[in-house]
Amino acid sequence: MVTTKNQKKVAVKDLETDTTTVEQLAYYRILAPLKVRSLLSHLNSSEKKSISFDFKKMKNGDLDPLRHKFIEEVDKQQTGFTETSENKESTPYKVDFVNMQKEAFNLFEEIIHVYGIPDDGIRLPVKEAKSDELNEVVYMNSESILVTYQIIETEKGFKVVIEDTLTLNFDRRKKYGLFHLQKVKSLGSYMKCLRLINYYIQRNKFPFQSLQLSGGTLNLKGHLEEIEEEIESYKELIDICTQIGISEDYIFDDKEDLPSLFNAIINIFKNKQYSLLNIRQEKLKKTEIINIGLSNYVKLSLVYTDGCFLNLYSEEALKIMDRPSSITDVASNHSQDNIEPVILPDNQGSYDHKVSMFASQKIEGMVKNTNFDFDIVKLSFADEHHDIQADLTITSSLEYIDFYDKTLDENYLELALDLNQRYLAKYSKDEIAKVNIYLIKLKQGHELSEDEQNDLYNIQARAEMNNEQTICFACEVLLKNKTKAKRIFATLPGEEKEEIMEFPIYRFYQNLE
Repeated sequence: MVTTKNQKKVAVKDLETDTTTVEQLAYYRILAPLKVRSLLSHLNSSEKKSISFDFKKMKNGDLDPLRHKFIEEVDKQQTGFTETSENKESTPYKVDFVNMQKEAFNLFEEIIHVYGIPDDGIRLPVKEAKSDELNEVVYMNSESILVTYQIIETEKGFKVVIEDTLTLNFDRRKKYGLFHLQKVKSLGSYMKCLRLINYYIQRNKFPFQSLQLSGGTLNLKGHLEEIEEEIESYKELIDICTQIGISEDYIFDDKEDLPSLFNAIINIFKNKQYSLLNIRQEKLKKTEIINIGLSNYVKLSLVYTDGCFLNLYSEEALKIMDRPSSITDVASNHSQDNIEPVILPDNQGSYDHKVSMFASQKIEGMVKNTNFDFDIVKLSFADEHHDIQADLTITSSLEYIDFYDKTLDENYLELALDLNQRYLAKYSKDEIAKVNIYLIKLKQGHELSEDEQNDLYNIQARAEMNNEQTICFACEVLLKNKTKAKRIFATLPGEEKEEIMEFPIYRFYQNLE
């Protein structure tokens, strides 16, 4: 029995007896501080008075190693350290397997104790974890790489699944292992696996510290002997994909024809076989935004400039699009002929202000792009690339509020808030911007202050004088007076009703109680 300051008890009771033998049997369980803390936490959360857990059968000769291991674990998990670890950040980790029976150690019955190693060098116990998934930084060719792997028990032994791509199957009895390299899921994970295989070929071991895979043999027949050539090919592919905005972490669809896709990427963007895009060559003589469907699953928005394609969602593209020029958006597909040019806002011509190149684009269409990057969209509205006084500022903000309603992604709501606040800083009396800001605050879960409510009453009074019933409707909605808002909405002409029903304020009105 273990008793702590708050007198919660972890009781040991009802040990089973093995009726198949007359020998007396002993059972054990290591109850070091981390385990006790975990048990007490479970007790507190469940409000139960007791808890049960499994014990392990002790074999002859286990007592001494068990005693030493218990002392070692308790020493690592001293009370002061465990309390300190809750309040101290620690980025590197060392993983210790609590292994009592070295020759017959079963990873799947044991607990992994993860210890943080902060800057002062004190090892702090952080948490307990099951040995089903681990992250480890490994070092290959003087480069540190984060690798994720899982350990899964099998009938004959166990398998290690690295980056959800490379599987190492091990037979405990035969001490024999087999590689199985699956198809590419992401380029980054696949490259890590190729490098791990290459490391093993050169050193007959893997670079893991927490998972020692040694003492057996691994079958390296087939294409794995040409691993370095394959690594170079994928390095080139990754470089090209980075240029056009396909991230190393992008997960390809299971149904994707990867050989065809990768060949298309190499032929079009390395070998510049632009005829494969079914775009008339005269279209590629000026700076243009071009939408390309490389497959049913990979769709890109790119900038064509100076004879090559760049990722539209990049800082380099932002700088290019800031140049005074007429930009055309060409909708094209790798497998189709229909090309429709759509004129985008000319930053220096048809508008009085410089605007974000994404200001007039629908966010719902943009997020379907494989190379979509919200951070670049957000950056495009910075003062360097977008004049906040442009009319499209408010229009764009409504798009992002609307998209938040569909996705509940706070990023879009925060961007809309920023646009309206910056616009209001320039036009302090703009009531549409104020209404949008109050709407966003309510969507974020804030209550309007007394001053903000008074401001809405003042806006409403001015709107009534000017017979601006849509503003009056919005104010009643923001003040959560649904009945009054309903009455105002009923008096609106048909066209105004249809128009306001397209705005985020109407959806907020519908959800009012």
